[in-house]
Amino acid sequence: MTTLISTFKNGKADFFALLAKRMSEKGDFPALSKSVQHLDELMHDEDNNISDITSAILNDFTLTQKVIRLANSAMYSGMGGEITTITHAAVVLGMDAISHIALGIRFVDTLSASAPDSEAARVELAKAILAGDIARNVVTKLNMVNGEEAVVCTLMHHLGRLMLVFYFPEEWSRIQEITGGDHTRENDAALEIVGITIDEISQEIAKNWRLPKKISNSMASAITFDETSIPGSADWLKVMANFAGGAASIIVRNNNSKEDLKNFISHFGGSLLISDEDITESIGLAQSAAQEYAIKSEMEKPVGKPDDSRERLAIGVHEVSAALAQGMDFNGALSMILETIFTGMGFNRVATFFRDAGAFKARVGFGNMMPEVLPKLIFSEAYAADVFHLSLTNKADVFIQDVTSSKAASSMPAWFKEALPDVGAFILLPLVFNGRAVGLIYADWQTGASGLVEPSELSSMGMLRDHLMKALAKRK
Repeated sequence: MTTLISTFKNGKADFFALLAKRMSEKGDFPALSKSVQHLDELMHDEDNNISDITSAILNDFTLTQKVIRLANSAMYSGMGGEITTITHAAVVLGMDAISHIALGIRFVDTLSASAPDSEAARVELAKAILAGDIARNVVTKLNMVNGEEAVVCTLMHHLGRLMLVFYFPEEWSRIQEITGGDHTRENDAALEIVGITIDEISQEIAKNWRLPKKISNSMASAITFDETSIPGSADWLKVMANFAGGAASIIVRNNNSKEDLKNFISHFGGSLLISDEDITESIGLAQSAAQEYAIKSEMEKPVGKPDDSRERLAIGVHEVSAALAQGMDFNGALSMILETIFTGMGFNRVATFFRDAGAFKARVGFGNMMPEVLPKLIFSEAYAADVFHLSLTNKADVFIQDVTSSKAASSMPAWFKEALPDVGAFILLPLVFNGRAVGLIYADWQTGASGLVEPSELSSMGMLRDHLMKALAKRK
């Protein structure tokens, strides 16, 4: 392969053009950039609410499970008991914290899925993950508000070098030959080999992805660590990202050289406003959790109803009851109840219909093809001989086990078959307020993934529906 210096007559412009081409061909990083932008927009749009954040996360089963697991980690152990839903996590921890947790997980998952099959890529990815764990442990020690922001900044700090090792492996190998694995010399070596520093690569990506200033600022190398700053500030996050990345590099390069690491820690303690002992313990915890820096394969989304559906729903009923007692509003309750039904029963999707201007329109939904399909879920209030109007008119819960059966097929409305052609089974739970059906909860399984709804499960979903009506009564 011809070296970049001799190939790129236009320097940086040619480098980024080739980088963009290779990223586009692989497809993973453009998808990541859109995900980062979307979650950041949700965080900073005042018109968005908990259900918007929840929906963005729930569309990815693996992401959902990891967010909930982290929300129950040591960092948040004092925030109010066990968390089993994204909605509850967003209420207890705040939308910024949940969004940053999701960003960090999405970043690692995308890198893990797209990493080339090479030792160099594996090592750099392991460094990034280890650095993120170190940062998480440090901010846990500091009891920082929204400490996950520091984790995101630390992970993104590695983006420039990951771009090189992923898309320019030969050049990266030459950079490592020059530096001997010393991360402090990588910028100069990259300038020599590819005509651009790693910091410049990171900053250009940050600009193109429209990353928040705190994140883009932390992606560059810190010039000095002598000045102290308030934990969580832009300057502190930059120091944290550089420290965690450097510590991870020393651990991987020197096979856990205690003396080098001790000297490195002593250089940073004052800037991070945390004792050397706490930093050392934070690093030790991260090393223990690294499991030899292995990247685990992800779980596949289970098909159909989980084995512990009854227990999940029962826990959900208790959590919703407690949340309402603590003052959760109607929108929060709606999101939490839908999520509990969605995850508890392993449904393909769930949505709520509300009466609106002569029609029943779907408002909030989670799952497959949401929110794209949401605008198609609308039907007239005028009575028609179909299962939806039957449920509303009789105020009766309805479960259709097989939509293709001769008995059920005749009661399926045209709009339903057109909007949701993949449905194998579904349930309808009418929402009755002051004796009048004002809407319904809809949930379905895909064809081939259908299950039965047991009486105890229907009872729990009925309780959740009743809690929603109580929340509506308070709002009125």
